[in-house]
Amino acid sequence: MNPWGVQASTVKSYRSRLKHFQAFCRKTDIEELEDLQPSHIDQFHNFLRANPRFGSRSSVKSCLATFRKFLRYCERRGVFESGFHKLVILPTLSESDAVDETILSHEDAEEILAHLAKFEPFTKEHVVWALLAETGIRQSTLYAFDLDDYDTEERYIAAVDREETGTRLKNGKAGERELSISPEAAEVLDGYIQANRKNVTDEHDRDPLLTTRNGRLQKSTIRQYVYGWSRPCAIGKACPVEKDPDTCEAAETNNAAYDCPASVSPHPIRRGYITYLRANGVPTADVISKRCDANPGTIEKWYDLSTKSERRESRRSHLEDI
Repeated sequence: MNPWGVQASTVKSYRSRLKHFQAFCRKTDIEELEDLQPSHIDQFHNFLRANPRFGSRSSVKSCLATFRKFLRYCERRGVFESGFHKLVILPTLSESDAVDETILSHEDAEEILAHLAKFEPFTKEHVVWALLAETGIRQSTLYAFDLDDYDTEERYIAAVDREETGTRLKNGKAGERELSISPEAAEVLDGYIQANRKNVTDEHDRDPLLTTRNGRLQKSTIRQYVYGWSRPCAIGKACPVEKDPDTCEAAETNNAAYDCPASVSPHPIRRGYITYLRANGVPTADVISKRCDANPGTIEKWYDLSTKSERRESRRSHLEDI
């Protein structure tokens, strides 16, 4: 926790969203906060809507909500008159708008894994994709794994909340669990540990599972691995928007991989995994909820993007098996 009483990840998220306001100020030549006028509020809203990185109205709303809070803070500091933040009108979302439908299908994840197994075996990238695609864990859980959390004999890896040393699980102690993994994923982990893992500790003298020369593999690098390998051209597939990989900046540099319209962040992998389990009749309350650390209602609303027909057939096969 920090002096503001919120999680460090929340502060980081706010900073990331406010970067869009900084970009808007540069574009409109606003050099001082005092120069911000009511007319700029609507212009900023339109600026966000025109940004191709915002794939949904919910993303725009989240950014505006953070901007609104920032203006309230500025009011308390005397920069603006009281009530200035109320000029920021948050868009109303329908139920369909509120659901982020970005997803990487389980089949696409398996295709990426097959490519990594052939061309980048036992690398950090291979481990990141193997664990995200097979367990549906959050990025923060992957970041938190220590070497001793992995049991090669029993083939499982434990998610452990260690907030006091910098790796809090999203739901704290309630999110602790043991995650079984397949023989294939265990082989990836074993190969990485034997051949490529750096024998280093982090700043808390812990032994991270995923390491660099300087310690624990950072979340930003995990995201970069996911964005990079989810580009279709990275595994030899055609570009969905017909760009030339030899001249496309998103294809040429990993730092720009997120600009590829087909690349994804880690969360769509989780969404694709949960959708895959639901489509194959895996019980939500007893298995998916506990494995993925999400309550059944949340899974139903935010994660399962299977169609009504797919859900019907899943229920049919489950009942016929019984």
